[in-house]
Amino acid sequence: MNFMIYHEAKSKFAYMADRDTIHLRVQTSKENINQIEVVYGDPFFWGPKDDDPDTWEWKAQTSTSTVLVKEYETMQFNHYFVALKPKYKRMKYVFIVNKRYLYGAHGIIDLDKQPKQKQNLFNYFNFPYLPQADLFDAPKWVDKQIWYSIFPERFANGDVSINPKGTLPWGETDKYSNRQRFGGDLQGIIDHLDYLDDLGITGIYMTPIFDADSAHKYDINDYKKIDPAFGDNHTFKKLVEEAHKRDIKVMLDAVFNHCGFRHPFFQDVLKNGKQSNYVNCFHIIDQDKPLLPFDVRPGEQLTKAQSIYCHQHPDEINYRTFAFTPMMPKLNTDDPLMKAHLLDVATYWIKEFDIDGWRLDVSNEVSHSFWREFRQVVKKVKKNAYIVGENWDNSNPWLLGDQYDAVMNYEILFPIWNFFGTNIDQQNITASEFRIHLNKVLTDYPKNVLKSMYNLVDSHDTTRILEICGNDKSIAKLAYLFLFTFPGAPSIFYGDEIGLSGKHDPDNRRCMIWEKDKQDHDMFDFLKHLIALRKKYDGFTAVDYHWIQTNDDTDTLIFKKDTLTFFLNNSSEEQIISLPKNLAYKRVTDIFRDQKINLKDTITLQHFQFYVFK
Repeated sequence: MNFMIYHEAKSKFAYMADRDTIHLRVQTSKENINQIEVVYGDPFFWGPKDDDPDTWEWKAQTSTSTVLVKEYETMQFNHYFVALKPKYKRMKYVFIVNKRYLYGAHGIIDLDKQPKQKQNLFNYFNFPYLPQADLFDAPKWVDKQIWYSIFPERFANGDVSINPKGTLPWGETDKYSNRQRFGGDLQGIIDHLDYLDDLGITGIYMTPIFDADSAHKYDINDYKKIDPAFGDNHTFKKLVEEAHKRDIKVMLDAVFNHCGFRHPFFQDVLKNGKQSNYVNCFHIIDQDKPLLPFDVRPGEQLTKAQSIYCHQHPDEINYRTFAFTPMMPKLNTDDPLMKAHLLDVATYWIKEFDIDGWRLDVSNEVSHSFWREFRQVVKKVKKNAYIVGENWDNSNPWLLGDQYDAVMNYEILFPIWNFFGTNIDQQNITASEFRIHLNKVLTDYPKNVLKSMYNLVDSHDTTRILEICGNDKSIAKLAYLFLFTFPGAPSIFYGDEIGLSGKHDPDNRRCMIWEKDKQDHDMFDFLKHLIALRKKYDGFTAVDYHWIQTNDDTDTLIFKKDTLTFFLNNSSEEQIISLPKNLAYKRVTDIFRDQKINLKDTITLQHFQFYVFK
């Protein structure tokens, strides 16, 4: 035996796909694996042997083994897959490698030497039962969504009467900072809902809109009050109602890892120390000492100099914070008072305003137990509410069906940047390396989880995709085209559709361009058409990729999804590609240009050109 094989029961390698189906995956070395079969059946289904009625044996569900399909290849491993339907909703199973080696829960056995071990169920993997309550159950509407991500302060100024003091003329600068105010508000979003509807958007996600001291609002002081610079609760209710009239869903930002310095709970601790009823609502390091190395009057903010001092001397802050930001004290979500407060907020905006989901800020720094309770209370109020965590890394522990419905899929953002990007900090990757990176994501998550992901190529926390692509919109189009093929729901960061660029925060948070003569209408039309095609063709939303290999020295991606075949030339050079047999000399429809084409045995792709054939 000279191969490697790995499987883990009740994990991303073995999970419920629906009420009747189990998906099994096996990870193997790239060499010396010719075939993998699975033998499975109910652990309690025994019967007499055909040749010896007095002796009973275990009866597998199938008379012959089921062969696994080699699905994806990653850097070091091959990945195999099979879908099974255990008749009695429970299953013992074992893998047979190369028709000789039995791989089970307790090791590998050479059946040529120990053939009787094929009947030893103690070495079988176990899926005890398929309880419906354990099924990952994200809202069914999610994978058809087209999200539009809005940073409210910079999207549109619809009500100048509520402009905060010092509001600047819209977009007057090319040097943005997070201290500037331009008057973006909720009325501005309401005023442009028809614009979003025309683009094809079906959901808007807004960064925080609750009462806070900053422009970005991640330092919330009152979780039940719309920030006065954005409007009021009545304005927000109107926004949700008007969005819903257009079949546009609304998702808010739940900042439950930390709050603002002037949150009343924290102000009470600042004033009363360990005598405060809220002292355990935060992570106070030493309750017998002052919170800060200097005096701060109740209700006042820290000065810029005080904040800088804390950043430079983090050990002198006597409470845990977001990063080392003294203006954002970290919340103790295990404390009963704080937990009750936040869970009340979570249901308040659903009950009173009918929002459709929550995006969870810094979600991987909050306890799993809190998110389990959060899910229970949210789903009880609105079963189809969407819960999205801001996790930047592999997130399987949060996606077991008891916490989130999805995460913001930064794990595909970085490969997209590294392949399509020309203005990145690290070296570009080839088409074959890109496939390897994407295959890892496709095998890291169950298929039903992939269908609910929130996918993106940029955000309020990153450089904009146009900047990543060297401000070459033909490359940015390729990045967005690929994004729209990934299972889950794609998101457009406000302004990307009209050519808004920007370096990392805060430059990525520029004012939206509303002057028609300054907008890139070609980019708008491209994304509008792409959205329409994604809604029309299931190939865009299908989970599985069937990669068609090209030479490693090309930057061309070719893959098939459902009935669609995609060609993307991510190169400044012309590429002549030999067509696979299923396409050579066929008549196809170029769905992007809506024209019929008679193919030959090769196809020529101009620089940064693409085709989508049906």
